[in-house]
Amino acid sequence: MSSGLPPEDQPPAEWRRFATPDEAADAIPEPDLTDPASVGVLFYQALQDPSEFQQVLAFLTTPESQSAWDDFAEAGEMLAAIEDHGIGTMVKEAQGDPSVAYAKILRGITDSYEVLDNQIINAAAVITLVWRPDFGRWMVHGIGDSILPEDVPHG
Repeated sequence: MSSGLPPEDQPPAEWRRFATPDEAADAIPEPDLTDPASVGVLFYQALQDPSEFQQVLAFLTTPESQSAWDDFAEAGEMLAAIEDHGIGTMVKEAQGDPSVAYAKILRGITDSYEVLDNQIINAAAVITLVWRPDFGRWMVHGIGDSILPEDVPHG
């Protein structure tokens, strides 16, 4: 048993299945700006080298957040400071607002895996995404703590 939880609240013994390299590659969504998971992955990948991909990062982010990003170096440093970081390929829709979604950046990811059972997985950081009908695509508005839907510009 873990965490002193009663038996009925214990996580299952096998809550994840480790993936082969091919399965991990297949789980990455195809680039699609109308899919929040895809935009989250694209942003995460570009943020690993913000000086090289600054124009891509600027394209993926909301105009209202541009001044906060500057050259994306600080966000890149934040990501680099997360030990063995990885990104979940599923996003969670904001409660009460389907036009806002959250992608988790996780720490300690040394192997790819598929979650087999509902588990609470703490995020090291969250990418907040918003559907922008004025651009016809999902865009990143922030990284770090999740941003409430009422604080995200909807266009």
